[in-house]
Amino acid sequence: MITELFTALFMAGLPVAVTAWFLAWWALRNGYLDSVEGVGDVEREIKRLAKDKERRKQADPVHRKWLALGGGFYGVVAFLTWLVIEGRDLLGFVRSFAGFGAFLDALSINMLVGLVIEAVTNTILALAWPVYWMQGFRGTYLWLWFFAAYAGYWAGTRLAVRRFRAQRAIGHEDNDTR
Repeated sequence: MITELFTALFMAGLPVAVTAWFLAWWALRNGYLDSVEGVGDVEREIKRLAKDKERRKQADPVHRKWLALGGGFYGVVAFLTWLVIEGRDLLGFVRSFAGFGAFLDALSINMLVGLVIEAVTNTILALAWPVYWMQGFRGTYLWLWFFAAYAGYWAGTRLAVRRFRAQRAIGHEDNDTR
């Protein structure tokens, strides 16, 4: 069980922590979240932002995708899942052509429609991330993986809040990003 815990922390917890840190820190830095002191405040503000259509429209494409995928822990893992799925698809797409000329020869309306359909399908798969990740699960302790992912989310979000508050406290706020 200890080996599986460390594997889960490395393979699930760490990627979720990095993604949560980036999304929370970037949202704080850009002023999308108000009066945040901890992880609970981030989640409250994300829910508020998700309901406020006008403020959501002002967010950058990355945060709009995070909010569209649910925000909070669920949205972080869905966003990460979406990145994995899209990355694999993009790599496969690029590898399917012998070169740039072959890509230009294959470029058509059918290809573009197929890419749009694939993007929608990938978003649906990302929303169903528990099913997506459990399909390939071969371990005994599934709950450890969920625990590791949530611990990563909590740690990443907490570190983002702490860093943002520390930067504000010492006056390193970037006013030109708002």
